[in-house]
Amino acid sequence: MPPADDVESKVSKSELDVVDISVSSDNESHTARMQTTRGLKSRHIQLISIGGVIGTGLFIGSGRALVMGGPLSCFLAYSIFCVIVWCVAQASGELATLLPVNGSFIHWSDRFIDPAAGVACGWNYAYASIAFGCADIAAVTGLFQYWLPDSSEAIWVTFCLVVFFCLNAFAVKIYGEAEFYFASGKVILIIGFIIFTFIAMLGGNPHHDRIGFRYWNEPGPMVEYLVDGPLGRFLGFWGVFRVAAFSIGGPEFVSMCAGEAENPRKTIPKAIRLLRPWILCVGILIASNDADLIDGIANGTGVGASPFVIGMQHLGISVLPHIINAVIITSATSCGNSFIFVAVRSIHALARQGHAPKLLGYTTKRGVPLTALVFVLAICSLSYMTVNQGTAVVFGWFIDLASVAAMINYFWMCLAWIRFDAGMKAQGMSRDVLTFKGVWMPYTPWFALVWCVLLTVTNGFAVFIKIDGDFDIQGFLTAYFGVAFTLVIYFGWKIFKKSSLRKASEMDLTGGLEAIDEDEQWWKDNFKPPTTLWGRFVEWLL
Repeated sequence: MPPADDVESKVSKSELDVVDISVSSDNESHTARMQTTRGLKSRHIQLISIGGVIGTGLFIGSGRALVMGGPLSCFLAYSIFCVIVWCVAQASGELATLLPVNGSFIHWSDRFIDPAAGVACGWNYAYASIAFGCADIAAVTGLFQYWLPDSSEAIWVTFCLVVFFCLNAFAVKIYGEAEFYFASGKVILIIGFIIFTFIAMLGGNPHHDRIGFRYWNEPGPMVEYLVDGPLGRFLGFWGVFRVAAFSIGGPEFVSMCAGEAENPRKTIPKAIRLLRPWILCVGILIASNDADLIDGIANGTGVGASPFVIGMQHLGISVLPHIINAVIITSATSCGNSFIFVAVRSIHALARQGHAPKLLGYTTKRGVPLTALVFVLAICSLSYMTVNQGTAVVFGWFIDLASVAAMINYFWMCLAWIRFDAGMKAQGMSRDVLTFKGVWMPYTPWFALVWCVLLTVTNGFAVFIKIDGDFDIQGFLTAYFGVAFTLVIYFGWKIFKKSSLRKASEMDLTGGLEAIDEDEQWWKDNFKPPTTLWGRFVEWLL
């Protein structure tokens, strides 16, 4: 059995191959300089998966959901959306393990649906990731201003952009290591929140107040939104989905990392199975009509808008909010870093396929798409709008923009699997070739696709309910810009490039599998399993 460092050196070997190839010929040099490398280990993929689920939306955005719908509406909407994400993960898990390629579901959409779908999917995902990243930058700005309220927003926006560049401008392994520790901190924080809530609600707090489910009774489990009566409570429940879409993710991160994962057919299934629903049950420590919470949402995005922190302050706990603020800053930075990573990879994939300027597809000798990174960070400079508009307003804009874009991403992922399944049936290909098999297929992708379409179409329902008689143009644009953006790209590409739908009987289901099989066999031949008890435990867990 070869030594373990042979396994560790495979990434370095790939990088040396890129250098060697680059001197052989012009065409081969061009191809090599557009390649990324496999530098993400199983534990990286696992924590990236979990880190995508636990983010700014859970720690801060949940306050908006609580005020809008109440604790029961939050519980139901977040639970349902977790099921939707889980269904998407089943579909993406099958494709990511069979075809762990750069661009993941962007490539799948092009290959199994239509070239125009690949272009639209890729640019929508890049747009969505940038919107999510900008929201996290706005959140970090508000979090720092919790300590330094008189500081300029521009300072913290610049701080985030510099950090993101440093974490993404070097080898992908550095990104994986950084995200591993960032996400570990988020897991510890969310577990700590749950334990604290349980103890506090039973009376384990400075006031010795046994809270229980008091705030579920008064002002009530569901809140009226926009209109009175049962319809208002339903609208409050439905509005929470928009925040849930911003708060909960996961399969898109895992899929996008497939092309840079070590031994992807082993690591990706682990990550998919570990992608459990993280249901945030808010409303235990604070009422949905709490004046401090409403004021915090209106005037900032820091921990002052978090129901957990305000609940702690009401209980007379003064130290923990500052500790939590520091941890949430790392959480928001981690989320932003993840979104920048996948935005860069999606644009890099588009460039390799000829769907974006060729310059954006070039990589460094270590496989980093540096030009795409600079391009993405330049667009993220939109976060400087916080200087004039305020962090709360800009944070709300990016929540709306990112939420609908996330729904569209899931739509393309599910549709790609549906078309892939049709191709397998038409060509007589057995599902036994799949390394990872989703649960309750083919129903789960269809379930998620229908929900995504429904939530996307109704995402901006509030702008059509006139309260003061004025049409909310800003709300309409942030709710439906992503839909228009995707449709314009899709139909524009079809018209100008005259692309057509892939026929199920003719689509390429096996292209590239030989190289992937060879890579998998290399790992089987060279991987040396851990021999210590702790090593075996970590290998089993991650």
